Amino acid sequence: MDALKRTLRRSMERELAVLDAAAAATTGRAIAEHVSNWTGWQLAGAVALFSTLAGEVDTGPLIRLAQRDGKLLFFPRMLPGDSLEFVRVDDPASLRPGHYGVREPDPALTSQELPSDTILFIPGIAFDRVGGRLGRGAGYYDRALATIGGNSGPFVRIGVGFEIQIVDSVPMSSTDVRMDQVVTEKGFCQPD
Repeated sequence: MDALKRTLRRSMERELAVLDAAAAATTGRAIAEHVSNWTGWQLAGAVALFSTLAGEVDTGPLIRLAQRDGKLLFFPRMLPGDSLEFVRVDDPASLRPGHYGVREPDPALTSQELPSDTILFIPGIAFDRVGGRLGRGAGYYDRALATIGGNSGPFVRIGVGFEIQIVDSVPMSSTDVRMDQVVTEKGFCQPD
C-alpha cells in the first residue's frame, strides 16, 4: 500500500509542478463559483479552509466567498506529534508561516471545536471519484478528521484540487478518511 501511495504521489507531484500561480488562481475562482451555487454552501455556518502551497489550488477566492457570505472561518494549525487543530480566524491576513511554510493561525489564538454545520475544504495530492484522497504523506488531515468524526462524522468533507488530480483509484488504508465530495474547476465529483 505504501509503495502504491509513494508512486502516485511522485507522479502527481511532477504534474502539479508545471502549474503556475495563474492556473491556481483561475481554478480557485472557478471552484468558488461552483461552491457558491451549491445548496450545501447555503446551509453551512462555518468553513474550515487551508492556506495554499505551491502546486495547490488558490483558496483565496473561497476565503473571500466565505467572508462575503458571513461564514465563520477556521484554519488548521499543526501541533507537535503530527496532529492538527482548527482555529477560528477573523482576519486571514493574520495567518503566519508555520510548519513546512504553511500559513497558519497565530500560536496565541485558542483552538475551538468546529460547529456541526462546518464544511471542511481539504487539500490533497490526488483524489478519485469515490472519495479517495491522497495527501502529502504525513497524515495530519487523516488523524484530525478521525478525531472529529472519521468517515461518518457530522462535517461535510470536500477535497479541493485541479481536474488533473482526479485519478481512477487512490490507494486507501483503514486510517485514510474519504471525502464526501471533491471539487475542481469542472465542478463537483460525488462518490458513487
